[in-house]
Amino acid sequence: MNALVDRDDIALKCGIAALQSFLGKDNASALLRPAPLRAGEAKSFFFPLPVDYTGMERRLRISFPANFPRDQLKLHVEPSPWLVWPHAMKSGLCLHGFQERPVTGSPEAVVNDSMFRLGKIVSLSTAGSNKAIRDAEFQNEITSYWSIQHGQSTQNLILLHRPQEASELFALSDPRHALSSWNGPVWLASDVSVLNNHYKRVVGRSSIVRAPLMPAFYVKMLTYPDVRIPDPKHLLPWLTPHLKPGDAKRLQTWFVEHGSLTSRWIVLELPGDAFAPIYCLNLISHDTSTVRGTKFGLRSARRNPVKTSHRPPARVRASELHVLDREAILSRDLSGTAKSLENSRVVCIGVGSLGSPVAMQLARSGVGHLTLIDPETLESANLGRHVLGADDLGYSKAKALRERIRRDLPTIEVAAHATFAEVVMDNRPDVFDKADLVIVTTADWQSEATFWRAKSSGTAWGLLQAWSEPHTHVGHALLAPSGTFDATNLFKENGDFKYKLTEWPKGGIVALPACGESFIPGGSLGMVNIASMVSETALRTLTGNVKDSVWVSSIYRPQDVAELGGEYLGPELPDGVRQSLLEREWPRNKERTE
Repeated sequence: MNALVDRDDIALKCGIAALQSFLGKDNASALLRPAPLRAGEAKSFFFPLPVDYTGMERRLRISFPANFPRDQLKLHVEPSPWLVWPHAMKSGLCLHGFQERPVTGSPEAVVNDSMFRLGKIVSLSTAGSNKAIRDAEFQNEITSYWSIQHGQSTQNLILLHRPQEASELFALSDPRHALSSWNGPVWLASDVSVLNNHYKRVVGRSSIVRAPLMPAFYVKMLTYPDVRIPDPKHLLPWLTPHLKPGDAKRLQTWFVEHGSLTSRWIVLELPGDAFAPIYCLNLISHDTSTVRGTKFGLRSARRNPVKTSHRPPARVRASELHVLDREAILSRDLSGTAKSLENSRVVCIGVGSLGSPVAMQLARSGVGHLTLIDPETLESANLGRHVLGADDLGYSKAKALRERIRRDLPTIEVAAHATFAEVVMDNRPDVFDKADLVIVTTADWQSEATFWRAKSSGTAWGLLQAWSEPHTHVGHALLAPSGTFDATNLFKENGDFKYKLTEWPKGGIVALPACGESFIPGGSLGMVNIASMVSETALRTLTGNVKDSVWVSSIYRPQDVAELGGEYLGPELPDGVRQSLLEREWPRNKERTE
């Protein structure tokens, strides 16, 4: 214990010496004055600061915590410059911005870093400092300042698309959330058809939104309102000078015509590009400590007609709002690939351990239409390699995956058929007629051969057959683009690939006690590698980067094959290479020499 106390005392002395040294550069260390200690402090000082741009003289309180430098130096400005200086909070200063973290290490490093950052903040607000730079600092974090002042509303809002201009927003509560408090998610859109389409995608059935309320208004800001929020009765005068005149007039009209609603929202798109930040104001008409959330149904306007009211809101809160349109979801992909995939249609035959991650990767990459076909249900033995989880056990793989994609990415059109692909081909030929690419991952030769026979007659859709060899160290994909192709001669009569890269006792297939049941062994990591290869091949095909038939193979740690009782037959990888992707022409039609 004594050793720990001595170490903390040494660290404190080193920190104080570092502070004096830092200030001594400008002969300012003599201005340090002891300050009364507060709880948890080992040593504190006052230090005078330069007069700021408001003419105010302030002082800095520098506190060394008892366990310094494990805890950071504490810096407080008195009187508080909250909403006067950039990066000043109600208590203390925000020294570290986005994705920055406090420096750890020696007492000297902690003190020097904190004081250097303090100097940058002070320089923004001293007398004669540049107002444009100061305003820009406020604007970079303006939503943080507003939300601290407003406090947070509890209702979660989901904007289904960004309107291109100022617009009233219709509302529909998510029907899957039947909360007694009515604080479930609310969908917002400027077009009722968007609500109808979203309802169908997410819920899985059609329903017409016949008389929705318009409790929200979307507006684009030309310039920034003041960082200090006004009293609720002055809300519109605070906003409207920063709007186009026509938008300001529409907002005022909506504000009056829907003033009787208990809860309303104004969605502010701040100045910027297509992905400018959005801030949402929740206008509450009753001045109570708690406000029950609002539920919006298909005919809310008929049941709860609005009345004109000129009364200002009693309170204004910040509401959490998420944009759920396709552009927002895929905005981190700057390659342009997602945009080109918006109208692509892919049919996934088999959504098991290989097909399910492929389907999910295609969905997350921006493919606009997916059809999932698989007759099997999810079993516990599937969980280690499947994207679905325990809550889906016993359910159709195709339908459960459809619901998973709808829940995670509701802007994508997904259909599911819990039957064999041949049945869908016979009963719903339009599914394939509209497809751009058909991906078969069933490892079922009867199904695979059926689609190669169809392909041999010529189809507009491309065909991608993919599979894993036992233990998932090797995987293959055969791609045939639009046109006439036949790969059946690359397989033996039982469906074994003539050009496999591993050999296993009894074919490496593990039989199960049920009639004709078996599985191909392998771990999740190897299957993910193969799924990525298949997804990449599919996406390159859909974007026009692959126009000829190709054979792609994934090889992962081939040196481990022998340890599992198999024999590796493929090319040797260079030293240090643990994984390789090979892309070449289809193999020539000849048997491998045994």
